[in-house]
Amino acid sequence: MITLSNLRKLTTEKTDHRRSPVYKKLAPKAKEAVDDVYAQMEKAPGKVLMNFSKVMKDVTKKYKVQIKDIVAYFKKETGITI
Repeated sequence: MITLSNLRKLTTEKTDHRRSPVYKKLAPKAKEAVDDVYAQMEKAPGKVLMNFSKVMKDVTKKYKVQIKDIVAYFKKETGITI
């Protein structure tokens, strides 16, 4: 039997990353940049590793944020060094 708490764990949403405390501490422009990174990564899920650095550069230019801030977010969120 599936309980409500188990259902919440199974359900993933496009905006799931917005609930994290790390995301909530970001500046507004950095939040927009992170949202755009996630959106672009969803477009090509099979090529995430190949496209990630290019997407990061494009997004940081578009939103005029430092790449180190976005990299720090992903490092804190995932525990993976980029």
